[in-house]
Amino acid sequence: MRFLLTITLVGLLICSARVALGLPFFDSLPKYTISIDKNDNKMLVQWLQDELNKLRKTSSVLKAYTDPKDIARYERGTLQKLLRSRGYYNAQVRESLEAGKIYYRISPDQIYRIKAISVFMPDHLQQGFSGVESKVGDPLDAKKVIADIATIKKYLNTHTCLFNIDVKYEAIIINNEYSARLVYRVPPSPEVNLGKLRLEGLTTVNKDYLHNKLKLKPGDCFNRNKIDTARLNLLQTNLVTVDKVNISTPYHGVVDITFMLKERKHRTISWGIGFTSDEGAGVSAGWEHRNIFHHGEKLKIETKIYHLNQSLKSELSVPNFFRDDQSFTTTAEISKEERESYDSRAATIDGTVSRSLSKHRIASIGSELKFSKIKEENPTEENPTEENLIETSSSDENFQLLSFPLGFKIDTTDKLLDARRGATAAIEIKPYFNLSKKNTNFVKNTLVLTGYLTAAKLRYTPTLAVRVKVGVISGINTVDIPADERFYAGGAGSVRGYGYQDLGPTRRAAGSSTGLEVIGGRALSELSLEGRFRFTKNWGGVIFLDGGNAYADPKPRFDSTLRWGAGIGIRYITTFAPLRLDLAMPLESRTGLKDQKVHIYVSLGQAF
Repeated sequence: MRFLLTITLVGLLICSARVALGLPFFDSLPKYTISIDKNDNKMLVQWLQDELNKLRKTSSVLKAYTDPKDIARYERGTLQKLLRSRGYYNAQVRESLEAGKIYYRISPDQIYRIKAISVFMPDHLQQGFSGVESKVGDPLDAKKVIADIATIKKYLNTHTCLFNIDVKYEAIIINNEYSARLVYRVPPSPEVNLGKLRLEGLTTVNKDYLHNKLKLKPGDCFNRNKIDTARLNLLQTNLVTVDKVNISTPYHGVVDITFMLKERKHRTISWGIGFTSDEGAGVSAGWEHRNIFHHGEKLKIETKIYHLNQSLKSELSVPNFFRDDQSFTTTAEISKEERESYDSRAATIDGTVSRSLSKHRIASIGSELKFSKIKEENPTEENPTEENLIETSSSDENFQLLSFPLGFKIDTTDKLLDARRGATAAIEIKPYFNLSKKNTNFVKNTLVLTGYLTAAKLRYTPTLAVRVKVGVISGINTVDIPADERFYAGGAGSVRGYGYQDLGPTRRAAGSSTGLEVIGGRALSELSLEGRFRFTKNWGGVIFLDGGNAYADPKPRFDSTLRWGAGIGIRYITTFAPLRLDLAMPLESRTGLKDQKVHIYVSLGQAF
């Protein structure tokens, strides 16, 4: 039964976009058909259909029409423009209405091709220019013409210091030859270097700190793209807004740049609420100062209070730590956690240095010292006849753990809290040394992979999101690992449908011959598939399938031992991140454990 449900949900993830296309509730415009006379150009027909579907999704003018005749006339004009952009300058489009459906019949005629290409720019700029992408004999395609202009501008931006970069073009149509001459011209402009760089409007932020963010210096070749990048770098500090960038008139071969700034409020007070059916309701509050020492240092203090866990945490982030591409973060936290299998009291202090190796790659190294007191039914003897079942007795233990985490991450996603494209790969290696007890050292390794693929051309722009997580603890037996450092599965960020940390090796509950408790293990396996849809600008929905488990042996598995949960959810998309409501259910109930039939999750941001 579980196998059949799993296959069904995976099929829904793959096919739901096609199913959504047929929902009558969203079909407000009449259906249409496009055909081409005496031509079997299926690729052209498909392209026209794709463009017309985009128009129907976005055009407010088209949505204002109620008469199908008006809709047909408007779309006919659009089709003619599209055909001309592909080189069909003599194309004819006729429309007709039958039984509420629009029929577009196209006579494309012969395609126009490029007869000659000329690029005019000053001789000293011409040297080194390899030419445009369009070639003689190619169809006269508007996209290729735009790409040619971009190629010329890119070359000029890279190899010149022109004060103004502009590219004008002319397409001379020769109707009797079904051809055209393309002419590109670069108007003359002086070449200049950067002079003085000024930042105006600052009151508390250190000027030298922001000057370093510009990545510009006097004497550099003038480049408007680099100035735009400098403006973006200032905005990304989250300390200032850029009201205006003033570029002076060229003088003596230089220009001065003045960034007119306005400091943002550096202090923020935040609060939030959350709810999951396994952990209950909780509240959080925080205070943040983003310029505590006037060089962009950020101090954040936050507290979270839930029924099963409470914490108070402070974090200080220092940018440009000895290098422009390096930062330092230190945190201090006290926490309390109460679970069925253990109670934990902990105090942690750590420091991490992170370096950007490239645009998408970050490496980190740090140290952490954690003092904890764990109270649990101490595992003492494994039962060889029942997998993942451990016999127990009672004990308390204090730990003093020193660790040196190493991390590496690749991130090509387009948005942190609502990714729709790209992928991530993050690995952490964390060796632990117990200062309070000899021969209890261990290494905790985790690997997390995510991927996102969006079909932007389909209705509701479906996104397929995938997450894989594995973990291994080596060098020590399960019974010697602190309970709050073992691997568990289940919960909002793991396997929805099962309770928080409800999946993993078990032991007999105290005073019971049949009841079980989850105590965590030395290996972790998790797999999540999620289909995301945008029904309107602000509303969306998801269907998902999560699987995972933790194991006593340090061997992650992706086999029949995985526990699966599935469900649906809705999203309200804000400018910051989606608000999330998920309903999930386990696909299989376990003997000896009380699995709820439905779990509810309310939070901010996507599940992963």
